[in-house]
Parts: sequence; structure tokens; C-alpha cells
Amino acid sequence: MRIPKYHRFIIIVLLPLLTWDCQKHSASSDAALKFVPGPGSLAAHVKTGVCIGNSIISGLPWRESGLQMGVLDYPDSFGQISYHLSLLTGFKWWNRGWGGQTTAQIKQRFLRDAIGDSSDPGDGRGAVTLFEKPDFVVLEGGVNDIYFGIDVDTIEANLGWMASMCKQNHIHCIVLNSVSLGNGMFSQLQVSKVFALNNWLAAGALDSVQATVIDINSIWNSGAYKGVSPYSNDNVHFSTLVNPADGIHFTRAGYDSVANVIYRYGGLSPL
Repeated sequence: MRIPKYHRFIIIVLLPLLTWDCQKHSASSDAALKFVPGPGSLAAHVKTGVCIGNSIISGLPWRESGLQMGVLDYPDSFGQISYHLSLLTGFKWWNRGWGGQTTAQIKQRFLRDAIGDSSDPGDGRGAVTLFEKPDFVVLEGGVNDIYFGIDVDTIEANLGWMASMCKQNHIHCIVLNSVSLGNGMFSQLQVSKVFALNNWLAAGALDSVQATVIDINSIWNSGAYKGVSPYSNDNVHFSTLVNPADGIHFTRAGYDSVANVIYRYGGLSPL
């Protein structure tokens, strides 16, 4: 059968167009299949944590934090809570302790040092010390406030505000209760304020912001004047976990013990 001339012309013109269109759709399909990520192809989120507070977090008298020294990338070492938490959890913890600070001073730099926002509190460390929001924040403070005569109500308000900032930013907050000051440095009245602050925390004051409270005072002392803790030490006669030279800080082994308690009861342990 002979194809009419004008039909041959149509076939000659249209056949290459049809062939090109099929190749284009085939290439598009291949490209789509090539670039659609499969299960497990996306990188898993790497968790991080921040420890923020006073000299207990910094690691005194054995060490200071890089933040306090003005060297942000200064590495932690044995005897600092953040160092031990990094070992226990397998992810990075940042030490944002600063010796001698009250909860008001910690609060002033909290958005920068714990939340990861750009915020300059005017302490000479700039506006940025973290480059991402952490998954966990360990918050500690109160003993310096009591030493300087600050009301317990003010301490509670500061801790509550910081814990609420963590909740708003979807960060799990772990709050450590307050140690005391031994060697006769705290009066019975001051020790009773420590006891009142810790009772407030233990009673669930921060439950509404889903904060976890960890009792480290029991490692240090009982929280009552000359009372004996479960670790058989008090604020006059210390265990091997408390540094007897200053009567407030932990020994290196004591800081290790604090980190283990945080790991076990702070929602960090996979068990």
C-alpha cells in the first residue's frame, strides 16, 4: 500500500517530535527516581546539651569553663559535669558555667548561652556563644543568691523563667537543686533558705514547664543544718565527694557522681 505524499510529510515531521517527547518524560522520571531520598538516607539529628550555672557547673576549684575564661572552644576535662555527660551520652555538651554568679546574672545571659539566641548581655563574650538550639539544658543556681542575701522568692522566679524559656523553645530542662556552703560559712538561717528553695523544687513547682528536678544536695549534704545525708555527710563533715578545702564545691569524683545522677534520672539514659 502506498502512503500518500502529504501523509509521508506529516510522519516525517511528527515522528521526531514524538520521540523527543517520550525521551523527555523518561529522563524526568529517571531524575525523579534518582533524587527522591529513600528511608534512612537523611542524616540523623545529632543531639547536644548545655550545662549553665555558677561555679558548680564551671568545675571550680579544679577548672573554669571556656566561657568564663573567654575561650569558647576551650575543652572540658575530668571533673567537669559537662565533660562526664559527654562521655555518658555520647553527644556534645557545652559548659556555660560562671563562678560566683547569681540566678539573676545567669538569667541575663540565658538566651545566649542556653537557648542559642543572639543576645548580648554585655559581659564581654559577645552576642553568640551557641550556633544551634540544644536538645537539653542542665540549669543550676541559688547558693550565691543566698550568700548575697537575695530572697528565695526571687531565686524561684528566676529559675522558673529560665525553665519556661526552655519549654517555649522545645528544650528539655533539667534543674539541679541548690547546695549549701559549709565550714561554718552559712548560718542556720541561710541553710534553712537552701532547704526552702529545694523543697519548692521538690514539690513540683516546675512541673508545668516539664522540667526535671535532680537532687544533688543529697550528694553534698542533707539540706538541713548539720543534718546527715544519704551519703553520710553533712555541711560540717564532708564525704569524699565534697571538697573540704572550701566546703561548697565537689571533688573531681563528686562532679563525676553528679553527672551520673543527671544521666540516670534526667531522662538522658536510654534505660
